[in-house]
Amino acid sequence: MKKLTLLLSLVLILLLGLAVYFFIGGTLSARPSVQTASAADYPEVFDSVRGLVESGAVSQLLDTAPLGDDPSRYTLVDITIDLFNRGMFAAEWLDIRVEGVPGDVAVYSLTGEGSDIEARGSGQVNLKLITAAAPDTPHRCVIQYYIYGMKRTIAVD
Repeated sequence: MKKLTLLLSLVLILLLGLAVYFFIGGTLSARPSVQTASAADYPEVFDSVRGLVESGAVSQLLDTAPLGDDPSRYTLVDITIDLFNRGMFAAEWLDIRVEGVPGDVAVYSLTGEGSDIEARGSGQVNLKLITAAAPDTPHRCVIQYYIYGMKRTIAVD
């Protein structure tokens, strides 16, 4: 009977260890990089973005006020987030949202949404934002993903 108890205890410890590894190892880590430029330096991009905002064809509208005519009031922000999955399960169906700050207008380009990051793999998401806030204003991106149907969230500043 003691041998059976010892064996079952060992199995329980292994299962608990795997459960802990599943929860800890199932998280993504992120490394963001940000580039900014004045919209006045890229008038053709500003005109294109204004058309997207007016037509409602942007990925995420953060302010319903119309975009002004003066591009020098706006900054174009390019955020690239490198994601790393060190766990043994794939991170599935990425959903990216920006928590707007005062002055943010819209996310006009978003790539990487809906993609998966394989176990022990990496991926990248990129979003382009137009804002009237100062160029050094921090922005927060919230990334939601699933591991075996369990919803996980990370916030990247």
